[in-house]
Amino acid sequence: MSSMSRKIGFVGLGNMGLPMCMNLIQKNQEVMVHDLNKSAVQTVEMAGADPASALETLAKECSIIITMLPGCQAVNSVMDKLIYSLGDPAVLIDCSTVSPATSRRWDQEATKHGHSLIDAPVSGGVKGAEAGTLTFMVGCENDSETFGVAEPVLKMMGKRVIPCGGPGTGAATKLCNNLALSAQMVGICEAMNLGEALGVDPQTLADVMNESTAKCWSCEVNNPHPEVGDGTPATNNYEGGFATNLMLKDLGLAVAAGNDVGVSLPVGVQTKEMYRLASLRGLGDKDFGVILQFLRGK
Repeated sequence: MSSMSRKIGFVGLGNMGLPMCMNLIQKNQEVMVHDLNKSAVQTVEMAGADPASALETLAKECSIIITMLPGCQAVNSVMDKLIYSLGDPAVLIDCSTVSPATSRRWDQEATKHGHSLIDAPVSGGVKGAEAGTLTFMVGCENDSETFGVAEPVLKMMGKRVIPCGGPGTGAATKLCNNLALSAQMVGICEAMNLGEALGVDPQTLADVMNESTAKCWSCEVNNPHPEVGDGTPATNNYEGGFATNLMLKDLGLAVAAGNDVGVSLPVGVQTKEMYRLASLRGLGDKDFGVILQFLRGK
Protein backbone atom coordinates (compact mmCIF):
# COMPACT_ATOMS: atom_id res chain seq x y z
CA MET A 1 0.00 0.00 0.00
CA SER A 2 1.39 3.44 -0.89
CA SER A 3 1.99 5.98 1.86
CA MET A 4 -0.48 8.32 0.17
CA SER A 5 -3.42 5.96 0.81
CA ARG A 6 -2.75 5.05 4.44
CA LYS A 7 -4.67 6.53 7.37
CA ILE A 8 -2.58 9.19 9.04
CA GLY A 9 -2.70 9.84 12.76
CA PHE A 10 -1.94 13.32 14.07
CA VAL A 11 -1.21 14.05 17.73
CA GLY A 12 -0.75 17.64 18.89
CA LEU A 13 -2.98 20.40 17.52
CA GLY A 14 -1.25 23.51 18.82
CA ASN A 15 -0.25 26.65 16.92
CA MET A 16 1.86 24.58 14.52
CA GLY A 17 0.14 21.21 14.60
CA LEU A 18 -3.36 22.44 13.78
CA PRO A 19 -2.51 24.11 10.45
CA MET A 20 -0.21 21.21 9.54
CA CYS A 21 -3.06 18.79 10.12
CA MET A 22 -5.42 21.00 8.12
CA ASN A 23 -3.07 20.81 5.16
CA LEU A 24 -3.27 17.01 5.23
CA ILE A 25 -7.06 17.15 5.33
CA GLN A 26 -7.17 19.68 2.48
CA LYS A 27 -5.08 17.26 0.40
CA ASN A 28 -7.81 14.64 0.85
CA GLN A 29 -5.94 12.48 3.33
CA GLU A 30 -7.80 10.30 5.82
CA VAL A 31 -6.69 11.71 9.16
CA MET A 32 -7.39 10.68 12.75
CA VAL A 33 -6.47 13.16 15.49
CA HIS A 34 -5.90 13.29 19.22
CA ASP A 35 -5.37 16.31 21.45
CA LEU A 36 -6.38 17.36 24.95
CA ASN A 37 -7.67 20.65 23.54
CA LYS A 38 -11.26 19.84 22.59
CA SER A 39 -11.70 23.08 20.67
CA ALA A 40 -8.75 22.24 18.38
CA VAL A 41 -10.11 18.73 17.85
CA GLN A 42 -13.52 20.15 16.91
CA THR A 43 -11.89 22.49 14.40
CA VAL A 44 -10.20 19.69 12.46
CA GLU A 45 -13.20 17.39 12.90
CA MET A 46 -15.37 19.97 11.14
CA ALA A 47 -12.80 19.96 8.33
CA GLY A 48 -13.06 16.19 7.95
CA ALA A 49 -10.76 14.52 10.51
CA ASP A 50 -11.84 11.66 12.75
CA PRO A 51 -11.29 12.25 16.49
CA ALA A 52 -9.71 9.56 18.64
CA SER A 53 -10.67 9.65 22.31
CA ALA A 54 -7.45 7.86 23.30
CA LEU A 55 -3.94 7.52 21.91
CA GLU A 56 -4.29 3.75 22.00
CA THR A 57 -7.24 3.95 19.60
CA LEU A 58 -5.30 6.11 17.17
CA ALA A 59 -2.31 3.76 17.38
CA LYS A 60 -4.41 0.76 16.40
CA GLU A 61 -5.99 2.43 13.37
CA CYS A 62 -3.14 4.40 11.80
CA SER A 63 -0.01 3.16 10.05
CA ILE A 64 1.58 6.61 9.86
CA ILE A 65 1.48 8.81 12.96
CA ILE A 66 2.72 12.40 13.18
CA THR A 67 3.39 14.01 16.54
CA MET A 68 3.80 17.76 17.08
CA LEU A 69 4.28 18.28 20.80
CA PRO A 70 5.73 21.02 23.04
CA GLY A 71 8.80 19.23 24.40
CA CYS A 72 10.63 16.14 25.63
CA GLN A 73 8.26 15.41 28.50
CA ALA A 74 5.19 15.43 26.26
CA VAL A 75 6.95 13.31 23.62
CA ASN A 76 8.02 10.77 26.23
CA SER A 77 4.49 10.52 27.59
CA VAL A 78 2.86 10.14 24.16
CA MET A 79 5.43 7.72 22.72
CA ASP A 80 5.13 5.54 25.81
CA LYS A 81 1.47 5.02 24.96
CA LEU A 82 1.73 4.91 21.16
CA ILE A 83 4.59 2.50 20.55
CA TYR A 84 3.26 -0.24 22.79
CA SER A 85 -0.24 0.04 21.31
CA LEU A 86 0.69 -0.17 17.63
CA GLY A 87 -0.40 -3.21 15.68
CA ASP A 88 1.11 -3.73 12.23
CA PRO A 89 4.48 -2.13 11.47
CA ALA A 90 4.02 1.64 11.54
CA VAL A 91 6.00 4.78 10.80
CA LEU A 92 6.09 7.46 13.47
CA ILE A 93 7.17 10.98 12.47
CA ASP A 94 7.99 13.23 15.41
CA CYS A 95 7.96 16.88 14.35
CA SER A 96 8.45 18.15 17.91
CA THR A 97 11.58 20.03 18.89
CA VAL A 98 13.31 17.78 21.42
CA SER A 99 16.81 16.74 22.40
CA PRO A 100 18.72 14.44 20.02
CA ALA A 101 18.94 11.94 22.88
CA THR A 102 15.13 11.83 23.14
CA SER A 103 14.83 11.16 19.41
CA ARG A 104 17.42 8.39 19.51
CA ARG A 105 15.77 6.79 22.54
CA TRP A 106 12.40 6.44 20.85
CA ASP A 107 13.93 5.40 17.54
CA GLN A 108 15.56 2.49 19.34
CA GLU A 109 12.36 1.62 21.18
CA ALA A 110 10.27 1.73 18.01
CA THR A 111 12.77 -0.45 16.14
CA LYS A 112 12.74 -2.96 18.99
CA HIS A 113 8.99 -3.38 18.51
CA GLY A 114 9.07 -3.63 14.71
CA HIS A 115 8.24 -0.01 13.89
CA SER A 116 10.13 2.98 12.48
CA LEU A 117 10.48 6.42 13.99
CA ILE A 118 12.14 9.49 12.53
CA ASP A 119 12.70 12.91 14.04
CA ALA A 120 11.47 15.59 11.63
CA PRO A 121 11.30 18.99 13.34
CA VAL A 122 10.28 21.99 11.28
CA SER A 123 11.29 25.52 10.42
CA GLY A 124 9.01 28.20 9.00
CA GLY A 125 6.83 29.21 11.91
CA VAL A 126 3.07 29.46 12.05
CA LYS A 127 2.93 31.24 8.69
CA GLY A 128 4.83 28.39 7.06
CA ALA A 129 2.56 25.83 8.70
CA GLU A 130 -0.53 27.63 7.42
CA ALA A 131 0.86 28.07 3.91
CA GLY A 132 2.27 24.55 3.70
CA THR A 133 5.79 25.85 3.10
CA LEU A 134 7.61 24.38 6.10
CA THR A 135 11.10 22.94 5.94
CA PHE A 136 11.46 19.53 7.59
CA MET A 137 14.84 18.47 9.01
CA VAL A 138 14.72 14.69 9.00
CA GLY A 139 16.88 12.38 11.09
CA CYS A 140 16.99 9.74 8.39
CA GLU A 141 19.06 8.79 5.35
CA ASN A 142 17.44 9.71 2.02
CA ASP A 143 17.76 6.17 0.64
CA SER A 144 15.99 4.45 3.54
CA GLU A 145 12.59 2.81 3.19
CA THR A 146 11.24 4.92 6.07
CA PHE A 147 12.23 8.14 4.33
CA GLY A 148 10.42 6.93 1.23
CA VAL A 149 7.22 6.56 3.26
CA ALA A 150 7.61 9.81 5.20
CA GLU A 151 8.71 12.19 2.44
CA PRO A 152 5.44 12.38 0.44
CA VAL A 153 3.46 12.89 3.67
CA LEU A 154 5.77 15.67 4.83
CA LYS A 155 5.61 17.35 1.42
CA MET A 156 1.86 17.74 1.89
CA MET A 157 2.68 20.05 4.79
CA GLY A 158 5.90 21.65 3.61
CA LYS A 159 8.09 22.77 0.77
CA ARG A 160 11.39 21.10 1.60
CA VAL A 161 12.23 17.78 3.23
CA ILE A 162 15.94 17.56 4.03
CA PRO A 163 17.50 14.29 5.23
CA CYS A 164 20.12 15.17 7.84
CA GLY A 165 21.62 11.74 8.60
CA GLY A 166 20.85 9.12 11.23
CA PRO A 167 18.46 9.18 14.21
CA GLY A 168 18.64 12.40 16.19
CA THR A 169 20.27 14.51 13.47
CA GLY A 170 17.01 16.21 12.57
CA ALA A 171 16.59 17.25 16.21
CA ALA A 172 20.22 18.40 16.35
CA THR A 173 19.84 20.45 13.17
CA LYS A 174 16.71 22.15 14.54
CA LEU A 175 18.45 23.10 17.78
CA CYS A 176 21.34 24.62 15.82
CA ASN A 177 18.88 26.57 13.67
CA ASN A 178 16.99 27.96 16.66
CA LEU A 179 20.20 28.74 18.50
CA ALA A 180 21.15 31.03 15.61
CA LEU A 181 17.60 32.36 15.18
CA SER A 182 17.27 33.40 18.81
CA ALA A 183 20.42 35.51 18.69
CA GLN A 184 19.43 36.87 15.28
CA MET A 185 16.12 38.12 16.69
CA VAL A 186 17.83 39.79 19.64
CA GLY A 187 20.16 41.60 17.23
CA ILE A 188 17.24 42.85 15.12
CA CYS A 189 15.37 43.97 18.24
CA GLU A 190 18.38 45.95 19.43
CA ALA A 191 18.84 47.56 16.01
CA MET A 192 15.16 48.50 15.65
CA ASN A 193 15.14 49.90 19.17
CA LEU A 194 18.29 51.97 18.61
CA GLY A 195 17.18 53.20 15.19
CA GLU A 196 13.85 54.49 16.44
CA ALA A 197 15.53 56.16 19.43
CA LEU A 198 17.85 57.94 16.98
CA GLY A 199 14.92 59.23 14.94
CA VAL A 200 14.82 56.71 12.08
CA ASP A 201 11.37 55.64 10.91
CA PRO A 202 10.98 51.90 11.78
CA GLN A 203 9.65 50.94 8.34
CA THR A 204 12.45 52.83 6.61
CA LEU A 205 15.05 51.17 8.82
CA ALA A 206 13.61 47.72 8.13
CA ASP A 207 13.49 48.42 4.37
CA VAL A 208 17.16 49.44 4.36
CA MET A 209 18.24 46.47 6.47
CA ASN A 210 16.32 44.11 4.20
CA GLU A 211 18.29 45.46 1.23
CA SER A 212 21.58 45.33 3.11
CA THR A 213 23.77 42.87 4.98
CA ALA A 214 21.40 42.72 7.98
CA LYS A 215 18.70 41.04 5.86
CA CYS A 216 17.37 37.94 7.62
CA TRP A 217 14.13 36.16 8.54
CA SER A 218 13.76 38.06 11.81
CA CYS A 219 13.90 41.38 9.97
CA GLU A 220 12.11 40.60 6.72
CA VAL A 221 9.43 38.03 7.61
CA ASN A 222 8.90 38.35 11.37
CA ASN A 223 10.04 41.86 12.14
CA PRO A 224 9.57 42.53 15.86
CA HIS A 225 8.47 46.16 15.47
CA PRO A 226 4.67 46.65 15.55
CA GLU A 227 4.83 49.38 12.90
CA VAL A 228 6.67 47.28 10.32
CA GLY A 229 4.87 45.09 7.79
CA ASP A 230 1.44 43.50 7.94
CA GLY A 231 0.16 40.33 9.55
CA THR A 232 3.18 39.68 11.76
CA PRO A 233 2.83 38.72 15.43
CA ALA A 234 4.25 42.14 16.36
CA THR A 235 1.33 43.86 14.61
CA ASN A 236 -1.05 41.67 16.64
CA ASN A 237 0.32 42.37 20.11
CA TYR A 238 2.84 39.55 19.59
CA GLU A 239 0.10 36.92 19.44
CA GLY A 240 0.06 33.87 17.18
CA GLY A 241 3.78 33.41 16.59
CA PHE A 242 6.55 31.35 18.19
CA ALA A 243 6.24 31.77 21.94
CA THR A 244 9.10 33.14 24.00
CA ASN A 245 8.76 30.18 26.37
CA LEU A 246 9.19 27.76 23.47
CA MET A 247 12.33 29.56 22.31
CA LEU A 248 13.60 29.45 25.90
CA LYS A 249 12.93 25.71 25.95
CA ASP A 250 14.82 25.21 22.68
CA LEU A 251 17.76 27.27 23.93
CA GLY A 252 17.85 25.14 27.06
CA LEU A 253 18.08 22.02 24.90
CA ALA A 254 20.79 23.57 22.71
CA VAL A 255 22.92 24.72 25.65
CA ALA A 256 22.52 21.31 27.32
CA ALA A 257 23.54 19.57 24.09
CA GLY A 258 26.58 21.82 23.90
CA ASN A 259 27.54 20.87 27.44
CA ASP A 260 27.13 17.19 26.60
CA VAL A 261 29.64 17.36 23.76
CA GLY A 262 31.95 19.99 25.26
CA VAL A 263 31.06 22.84 22.88
CA SER A 264 31.13 26.40 24.25
CA LEU A 265 28.07 28.53 23.40
CA PRO A 266 28.72 31.95 24.99
CA VAL A 267 26.22 33.87 22.85
CA GLY A 268 23.63 31.12 23.27
CA VAL A 269 23.98 31.22 27.05
CA GLN A 270 23.51 35.00 27.17
CA THR A 271 20.57 34.87 24.76
CA LYS A 272 18.93 32.15 26.84
CA GLU A 273 19.23 34.35 29.92
CA MET A 274 17.53 37.23 28.12
CA TYR A 275 14.58 35.06 27.11
CA ARG A 276 14.41 33.69 30.66
CA LEU A 277 14.13 37.18 32.10
CA ALA A 278 11.50 38.13 29.51
CA SER A 279 9.50 35.06 30.52
CA LEU A 280 9.77 36.00 34.20
CA ARG A 281 8.37 39.42 33.28
CA GLY A 282 5.22 37.73 31.98
CA LEU A 283 6.09 37.71 28.26
CA GLY A 284 6.49 33.95 27.92
CA ASP A 285 3.34 33.38 25.86
CA LYS A 286 4.13 36.21 23.44
CA ASP A 287 6.00 35.76 20.16
CA PHE A 288 9.74 35.80 20.77
CA GLY A 289 10.01 39.12 18.91
CA VAL A 290 8.54 40.64 22.08
CA ILE A 291 12.18 40.93 23.19
CA LEU A 292 11.91 44.40 21.59
CA GLN A 293 9.41 45.41 24.27
CA PHE A 294 11.50 43.71 26.96
CA LEU A 295 14.46 45.88 25.95
CA ARG A 296 12.22 48.91 26.38
CA GLY A 297 11.41 47.86 29.93
CA LYS A 298 7.82 46.89 29.18
